[in-house]
Amino acid sequence: MSKAREQRKSKAPRAAARTNAPRTAPAHLEGEHSSHAHVSQEAFIAHCRAHGLSVTQQRLAIFEALAASRAHPSAEQLHALVQRRNPSLSLATIYKNLEALRAIGAVSDVNPLHAQGRYEASLPGTGAGSPHHHLVCTRCHAVCDLPLSALPRPALREEDARGFEIRTVRVQVEGLCPDCRSAA
Repeated sequence: MSKAREQRKSKAPRAAARTNAPRTAPAHLEGEHSSHAHVSQEAFIAHCRAHGLSVTQQRLAIFEALAASRAHPSAEQLHALVQRRNPSLSLATIYKNLEALRAIGAVSDVNPLHAQGRYEASLPGTGAGSPHHHLVCTRCHAVCDLPLSALPRPALREEDARGFEIRTVRVQVEGLCPDCRSAA
C-alpha cells in the first residue's frame, strides 16, 4: 500500500470519531458550555503556539473538556471524559498534558494541597471566564467557584512579600458543602 494511501486511511477513522463521538459528560461533570467555544479554541491554539507548545488533538481535547466544565475535574475524571472522543488516550498522557498546559498558564490546578488534584481552563473567556477564588469541601472535595467580588482584595505590603514578585493571588476557602453538612 502506498504511503499516501496509508495516511488517508489512518486519518479517516480519527475524523469520524471526532464528529460522531458523543459530547456529553456525566451529569456531575457537565458544566455550561461556552457559546464562544470557537473563540476559546482559537485563543488556546494561539496561546500554545506563543509559548512554543505544539497543539495536538490530545491537548485540544483536554482543554475543550476543561473549558466546557465548571466541575473542576480530576485527571481521572478528565480521562473518562476525553476518552470518549479518543479511546486510546491513556491516563499518563492526560497527566503529562495537564502539566504542560499548566506550565504555560492554559490550565490551573485547583485544590493543590489535597490528595487529588483538580483542574480548570484558565485562559480568559474559558471556564469561569475570569479570575476567581474557590470554595472546597474538606470532606467530599467538591470545588465551587467563588467570585473575586465575594472577598475583599488582599493587600500585601512590599515588606511582607519577602522579596517575592507577586504575580497572582488565589484564595481557597475550605469548609463543608451543603450536602456534607446535611449528612453530618
